[in-house]
This record gives sequence, structure tokens and C-alpha cells, in this order.
Amino acid sequence: MVLPVIVVVTASNKAGGRVAEDIKIVREFHHTLLWPITLRPLRREAGADVIHYWDMLKRKPGPWKYAADTLLIEDESCIAGYEEFVHFLPYVQRFLYGVGDEGRGAQSSLYAFTRDDIASVEVELSAGDAAIHLDVRRARLYFFYDIDVAVAVLEVAGKDIPLADAVDLMDRFGRPYAPAWEQSNQGAHCPYRVAFKGHDGALMSQSDYGDREKFVDLVRSERQTPLSMHWEYFLSPLVPAYLPGGSIKYHQIENKRIPTMSFLSFDDPTQLTRGDMVRIGFGAKWGESDTLPYSSRFLQDFESTYCYDRYWDPEDNRSDMRTRYFFCGVGFAMITQTGQQAQLVGQFRHQFYQIGLIANFNKAALLSLSNRFSRAVERLNVRNYESVKQFKKHVRETLEVFLRFNHRYWFHEISNQVQASDFFQRWSHQLGSDALYNEVREEARDINEYLDADRMRKQTDNAMRLTVVSSCGMVGTVVTGFLGMNIYAMADYTTWEKTLIFLAVFIPTTALALYTVILSRRIANFMEALSSEGLTWGEKIGTLRQIFSTTPRERVRARREVHGLTGPD
Repeated sequence: MVLPVIVVVTASNKAGGRVAEDIKIVREFHHTLLWPITLRPLRREAGADVIHYWDMLKRKPGPWKYAADTLLIEDESCIAGYEEFVHFLPYVQRFLYGVGDEGRGAQSSLYAFTRDDIASVEVELSAGDAAIHLDVRRARLYFFYDIDVAVAVLEVAGKDIPLADAVDLMDRFGRPYAPAWEQSNQGAHCPYRVAFKGHDGALMSQSDYGDREKFVDLVRSERQTPLSMHWEYFLSPLVPAYLPGGSIKYHQIENKRIPTMSFLSFDDPTQLTRGDMVRIGFGAKWGESDTLPYSSRFLQDFESTYCYDRYWDPEDNRSDMRTRYFFCGVGFAMITQTGQQAQLVGQFRHQFYQIGLIANFNKAALLSLSNRFSRAVERLNVRNYESVKQFKKHVRETLEVFLRFNHRYWFHEISNQVQASDFFQRWSHQLGSDALYNEVREEARDINEYLDADRMRKQTDNAMRLTVVSSCGMVGTVVTGFLGMNIYAMADYTTWEKTLIFLAVFIPTTALALYTVILSRRIANFMEALSSEGLTWGEKIGTLRQIFSTTPRERVRARREVHGLTGPD
């Protein structure tokens, strides 16, 4: 089947001045953003109950509506939910949908909210371009038990879109902010304008990528990456960390580009060139179909590394294998032939969507945990007792969260179906989740070993002090033992006399014990020197003198040790 050709007569166009161009049409286009964000921990008063993000949002939901049952979030008939549910292994089903316990209902680790007030999105890719109208098919917000991460989801769809525009949408639509500016009012790699519209066609919010002053001023003053206004609106009543107010505050985990999923159907996908497919896979900037967006050397293993060709055989005209999948970094895309897309769209919007949600959540959670370890170390001041105490507290909390993440959310296999298993492995690999998991595990192991070593050092130090005190106290015990002998008839003394004798012995003994503890480290050094056969008596006597006299340098060193990592466990 020959692709339709539309002749465009203009003085100049995106292709660079040609007067005619063959435009390949995307018959059905779905584009989903899976946007992980980090949530600022909620403040909790001492003794108060634990507060969860989803409970806070339920109190002031704004446009969001809580979905009590994620299995029925798509439709009450449970048909779509059923097809999703049976696609996964039991522990993944438990994570996504919950498994009913007797008398408790479905217990899930995932909490979902939906909003349906945004009906469509209007996108102008460049100044002067005609607006592209897309329908909003899904707007959701997910929270996860025990993890300070949320995932915002926005799915848009359109029909009969020129391939050049579809690829530019894949490249530009998921930009949370402008990384630079091509012109005074055009953010680089961003659409010229994005507008959210309601069901009545009224404008609800629109982008401000061109407001360079806003972005620069916020980075200068807050040291945080700001968001375009329409994304702030989409996530409200959640508030960006750089703005005041709000009960739930968030900031970005990864910058520059929101992870995406894209579905494109064509009359004949075999007519796409290698350059077309590379641009679809990477969501790269559009260019001539007979050119590549990157060097040939970089793309020499494109098909083997980034393409999943289980159902792609363009050379066999008798087969209907016209579906190809791309896993390229933060982007997943699939192309297929018009007429085959009915079932594939359902898989894209349900089974593949859940796989993408899990894969992107795993990476976001690992980045959040790594950031928590890094922040704890950055805030550590080894000379400040309270800082050491807070460091140990935060690190232990993060270690506990990582342990629970490891058993509740980290999956090596999610399905016994070959395609789903392959998808998850490829998706996670392209996101770098396996390497990131090993890195976070090493961080956790290093910190845990450090805390264990510090704990053992403290125990050894305390044992040494007790040994010194016991050794010194033995002398006093032997001496005062004579008081137990019946040499002096103290039984006939009055109570006041006995009390005075007791205090005369108790007070000096207590003071001596405390003083011994203070000098225990120096006494231990003397005892070690005394037992050494390699030291002369002069050197041994020198260590005896250091018990009662120290240099300024030794006092500074002792003060550092006291205020160092010897705080409470």
C-alpha cells in the first residue's frame, strides 16, 4: 500500500526551503508521559500518627479524585482490569492492585488519583505553526507506600498527524522547562505554546517556556529547576519546592525530559526509512528521512540494541508482522500497521503502560534513596554532636526504607509471558535501573559497615574504660577490705557517726572513680606501655607522666574525638 502524499506549496518550510514534500501520516497517535517526582517528607509532630501523602491530598484534592480500587480505575466492568491483572505474577498483582485479605479488602502499596477536567491539549510547535489538537485520554497521579516518590501520568492522543509533527511532539511535549532559548520567546527543544483546555473549550492553563526572566530568576534565587506554568497547574494542589505554601511539596528527580511512551500506526510502516525509525525511537528532532539524527558509528548497533523485532518482518509480504518496538533511554515507542492497532492500542494503554509505570517507578525510587544517602552525608558535621545524632537517625531510616523497597517493589521478573518479561528487562536496562540498584546497594552496604565499625569502636572503647576503672578500683577494694576486719568496733557507733564514716569513704571513692574514667584513655596507654617488654623504664615513666599532663595538640585531638562520630546509636 502506498503512503498518501500531500503536496505542500510554500515559500519555505521546516525542511529548509523545498517547495514540495512527501508527508508520512501517523493514522493513530498516542503519547504518554510518565513523570516521576520526589516528594518532600511531611512534618509530623512528636507522638502524632503517621501522615501519608495520599491522605493529605484527600483532604484538599483540588481537581484530583481518589481511585479507591485501581483494578476498576479504567471501567467498572473490570474487563480492562482483568486483562491487566492476569498479565502479571502474583507479587506484582499485589503491588499494582492489592490482594484481598479476609475481612480487609484489597491491600495495595499503590494509591491512585485521577482528574478529568482537562479535555484536550493544544500544541504549537513553533511560532506561526498551526496548532495541533490532542485529546486527553488519561491524567493520573500515583503515590507509593513508604517511598517519597510520586508518578504523574498524562496521555494524549490524535489522528492523522504528519510524522514530522508527531516526532517533534515526542521530542518537545515532555519538556518540564526550557533548557535554553533559541529566540527571545522560544524555549530550546520546547513547544512554542502548550495549552490545557476544558470540556467547554475554555483555556485552563498554558506554558510559559519563553519567559526567560522567570526561569533564570528562580534558579538564581532558589537553586532549583523551575517548571513551566502548565505543568505546575497539572500537578496542583501539589506545590513545587521553590514556591511557598502547599501541604505537599515536590521537586524533580531527573531534569530535561519526562519519560515517554508513544504509539504510532501507519498505512504501511515498512516504508519508513532507518532515519525515520531512529527519530521515532529516540524521540529525536525531526529531519530529512534519508538522513540520520546521529552518527553512523553511534547507530551501528541500533537494531540489535534498541529494537525489539519479535513481530517485525518487513521482507515477508505474506506475513502481517508489521509491529516494531523501540527501547531508547527514557523513551518507549512502537509502530504498527493501520488495521492491526485495535488490540495493540489496548495492550499499549494497559499491559505495556503498567510495565512502564513499574520500570520508571523503580528507577525514581532508587534515585530518591541515593539522594537521601547523599544528603545525609552532606549534612554531617563530625565535630557537632547533634549533627552526628541526626546523621545516624536519617541513615538508619533510609536503610530501613531500602530494605522494604528491596522486598516490596524491586522485581527481577514481573510476568511469565515472554514478551512482557522481555519488555521489562529491556526497559529497566535502558533506564539503567540494574546498575543504579547495585550502586545504591553498595552505598547502603558501605554506610552500614561504617556504622557497624563505629559501633564496635565505641563498644571496645567502653570496655577499655571499664577495664581501667576495674583495675584501678581493685587497689581500693583491697585496701578498704581491711575495714571489714573486726579491728575497729564500729557496731557501737551512733547512726550519725556511721553516716559520716560512710560519706567520708563514698565521696572520695566516687570522685576517684569519675576521675579515673576521665583519665581512662591515658591510664590505658600507661598500662599498655608498662606491659611492653620493648620499652625502657624511662619511656614507661614518660607515659606515666602523660596521665597528668597533656599538650595543647593532644587536647585538641581529644576534643575532636569527643565531638566526632562517637554520638549515641
